[in-house]
Amino acid sequence: MSKTIKLSEVENGKTFTVGEVEYIKVTEKDGVAAVVTRGILFRSEFGENNNLSKSIISEQLEKEFLPKVAEAIGEENICEFETDLTTLDGLKPYSVMKSKVSLPTVDFYREHVEIFDTYKVDEWWWLATPETAQPHYDPIWISCVSPRGSISTGNCDIVRCVRPFLNFVSSILVSCEEE
Repeated sequence: MSKTIKLSEVENGKTFTVGEVEYIKVTEKDGVAAVVTRGILFRSEFGENNNLSKSIISEQLEKEFLPKVAEAIGEENICEFETDLTTLDGLKPYSVMKSKVSLPTVDFYREHVEIFDTYKVDEWWWLATPETAQPHYDPIWISCVSPRGSISTGNCDIVRCVRPFLNFVSSILVSCEEE
């Protein structure tokens, strides 16, 4: 049986539902909760290169997914944030991406790996962190997570899964299973 509570009452590492999508609350700070989808939202190539801000995935998230979330909780309850697009080898060709929906970075995944390990998915899924860029190498490799939970890289023209990352105002009402 499910109950409706404020997102701030959901423990970090626990799931909740907004609309028809199940999320994991990862962290909360200053009235904002960082969340990621519990499962795979869709499958996609990353794009022409490893720049998330210019990717096929980012376009799909902004045009198809975000409006559905906004309809469920109100656009004012989805917080804009910055995604650091620094490459694994420290290059900064893409700087940061400001948006209301993104993908987790390698650093965010590592910081919260215990939570992600609790909610593994059976397929490879994309992260936001590029492996490298010019002048080191062609910008075609992007970080991803294996079904076992290890971080690797994949060519940006391979189809992988997408688990969106967002920041919600933690005072919104969400649905969660009673324990």
